[in-house]
Amino acid sequence: MRTTRWLLGLALLAVGGAARAVDEIAARVNGTPISTTMVNQVVKSAISGERTPPSSAEIAALNDAALTSLIDLELLAQSAQARGIAVSDAQVDAEIARQKARFASAADYDKAMAASGLSPAALRGETRKTLVVNRLLETVVWKDVDVSREAVRAYYDEHKAALGDKSFDALRPAIERSLRDDARDQAQQAYVAELRKTAKIETR
Repeated sequence: MRTTRWLLGLALLAVGGAARAVDEIAARVNGTPISTTMVNQVVKSAISGERTPPSSAEIAALNDAALTSLIDLELLAQSAQARGIAVSDAQVDAEIARQKARFASAADYDKAMAASGLSPAALRGETRKTLVVNRLLETVVWKDVDVSREAVRAYYDEHKAALGDKSFDALRPAIERSLRDDARDQAQQAYVAELRKTAKIETR
């Protein structure tokens, strides 16, 4: 998974995990605050499972990247709202049920919810935000992203020596997926760059 999409994905998850108590403000996006708790949550998710603790320089870099991802997320959410993109209550319910099913038991889910500090209403709000941003990406930002068979073939021919003896037909789905991910990242970065031109972004 590419870094941009990976950190944005973590940001989508972390907005629901940040405490709603009084918190320091790391940035404001058109007046909407992003807390230091939210930034820390993204960083924590990024380094969880790492065997070697990151250095102070690596943590500083992750903090900067996390804040950038959260700003991008807020810009995307505001763009979706401006376009009138919405999701139904049934879709929100289905997504919450899908996330709940990932836990081994209902008790584990309840424990995670208690640790997050989220009320049921706040969970629904954050879930709705995630779904709306995803819909914006799918229907607007990535709408015209396409990978031709010719592009996939060109990549295969260029890297054939490193790909071993696997045939084009065997590798085509993986190559197509990789090229599409790259193209989506580029489209997303270009879209956010345009949003940043007119946004008021304040950082501490």
